[in-house]
Amino acid sequence: MQAVILAAGKGKRLLPLTEDLPKGMLPINGKPMLQIIIEQLKAVKITDITIIVNYCQEKIIDYFKDGAQFGVKIRYAYQKEMNGTADAVLQAEPCVNSNQFLCIACDSLFEKGLLERILKHNTGVITCKAVKDHKRYGILKTQGSQVLEIVEKPELPPSNLANFSVYLFPKEIFAACKLVKPSLRGELEINDAIKTLINQETKFTYEVSSHIMDIGTFEQLSEAEEVARELGL
Repeated sequence: MQAVILAAGKGKRLLPLTEDLPKGMLPINGKPMLQIIIEQLKAVKITDITIIVNYCQEKIIDYFKDGAQFGVKIRYAYQKEMNGTADAVLQAEPCVNSNQFLCIACDSLFEKGLLERILKHNTGVITCKAVKDHKRYGILKTQGSQVLEIVEKPELPPSNLANFSVYLFPKEIFAACKLVKPSLRGELEINDAIKTLINQETKFTYEVSSHIMDIGTFEQLSEAEEVARELGL
């Protein structure tokens, strides 16, 4: 099993902290977000890691190097154009040779047991959390344990389960990413690649996390430090 971490973004909402530092290197209680994820991957014996980089990539590469000092093997793939998550995932294709791989956004914070639970599945997996404000998220439409669709910011939500950026993907996701067209905001969205696979009858299930959060604002960054202490990260 391999892992891909998406870390090319700038984190504009976290300026000026990200003026000369990529979002994934922002510290949570003194430890870079990326390091927290890498340590959790190592804990479930995933040591073959590809990090997708662009903005201030040298800060990431200089810190982690080849990963040896963290007990893992790290490769880097460069996302030339910052045009969406589907394109970011696609940059990892030359590095991934396993039938499935974990894909994690660098600003994701989650409990220690989540990855272990995800790896028990033999289908694609989408991590989710129950939310009240459904208009801020992509919401899962499910049938039993199966994900039928991710509905973006719906007026009438099909569930209260919001999509968060920790996935178990089949390798076929790369072919699906190549078919993605720009969304209304002009980006190549990974949710559209997932939709393509579901339409092709690739099964996706979901794993619920009560603690997962993404860190894109100052308020979330402050909350993440408290959550990380509670979770022992």
